Amino acid sequence: MLNYKFNPKAVYLVAVTYGPDSMALLDMMQKEGVKPVVCCVNYHVFSDASDTYALLKAYCEARDLPFEYLDCATLPEGERYPEGADFSFWARRVRYDFFRSVYQKRGAEALFVAHQLDDVLEAYLLEKQGEIKNGKYGLSPVSEVEGMLVVRPLLAWTHNDLVSYDREHAIPYSEQSEIFEIEHTRGTLRKNVIAHLSAVEREALINEMRAKKEGEFSLTKELGQQIDEGGELEIRALIALPRDEFASTMVHFCSHVPEHIALTPKVIEEIRAFLLSRKTNDAFPLGGNAYLIKEYDIVFLGKQWDTLPFTYTLEKPGELHTEQFDLDFSMGAEDRGIHAEDYPLTIRTALPSDSYVTHGFLQNVFRAFSVWKMPTKLRYVWPVFLDKNGKIIYVPRYARNFQEYHSSVLKLHLPDVE
Repeated sequence: MLNYKFNPKAVYLVAVTYGPDSMALLDMMQKEGVKPVVCCVNYHVFSDASDTYALLKAYCEARDLPFEYLDCATLPEGERYPEGADFSFWARRVRYDFFRSVYQKRGAEALFVAHQLDDVLEAYLLEKQGEIKNGKYGLSPVSEVEGMLVVRPLLAWTHNDLVSYDREHAIPYSEQSEIFEIEHTRGTLRKNVIAHLSAVEREALINEMRAKKEGEFSLTKELGQQIDEGGELEIRALIALPRDEFASTMVHFCSHVPEHIALTPKVIEEIRAFLLSRKTNDAFPLGGNAYLIKEYDIVFLGKQWDTLPFTYTLEKPGELHTEQFDLDFSMGAEDRGIHAEDYPLTIRTALPSDSYVTHGFLQNVFRAFSVWKMPTKLRYVWPVFLDKNGKIIYVPRYARNFQEYHSSVLKLHLPDVE
């Protein structure tokens, strides 16, 4: 239901007001097998506020959900709401200070919030009217806020969708809490414009918004498709993403490794620095046996040393022993099309852009791997041989149950592909 890879051993926070949006999110997380820490703030703005939060606490106790509660009446005098100030600004600061303290205390991996499509449209209209500049109306599904990883899994839902979900699944929520949110935390646009849009008008507004930032949306969508297809990503495309979209894309990318990877904001920044570094062949440990492998202008997911890019040089005919292969060309390797004038040889992993001449035709190396039905795992560790001018002159032929027939020796140490 929620497009997020949860770690059963991790701690997750969820911001809940007992309104329909956040209660729907809390229910969806439980249906995913997660028992999040429920975080709520009582601003004491409406008369039944304490009763409402007592109901939320009772809900959590009945389901054995950890409960963290901030009563703003207990705040020090200097931190309480100053009369006449912007309430929404004050409330945001108070709750995110609270979330951050719980995040640190609980060692949380992410904070889930119930932002939905109406929030996205509101930010777009505010920017359109000139009230904000460079608005984040894309509202990335994952972003970094004050040192926390913030996840917004409901961006495709409208408020009305979530109310319908609650009613269909008999999820309790407070109408008073909903009124409070509308009156005190939502802008005039939300109350007077977005809430009254027809389905056709809403769809037209969404399309207008996407068209305005077509490049940003299309790049994120294209990268998402590449991730789902299990392919490598272009580093230049990743670096071109705004900060939040970069974080969201990396979380999506790393969710495709078998083990769970905890991507904190700090780790995401380290990954960005890794991709920007001048080292063309490198690996970034994600945890366990998982690595991000950088090979020139692409990055892909790999495991342990056996998927790390490598480059070796053989200065003259002789022997070379590495973790990936052993070779003995001391008696020559003419049987492989390699001659004395080709040295020094470079032996490295193949790149998607590599091509070589075989049987009189120029062949893309990765295309040849595909024709040979080479397992995907081997394609990133299979060696290619380049002459002193950087031209690929030999690619060992792959075939299942292939029998070596050369007199020169080349023994590959390949990862298990079973």
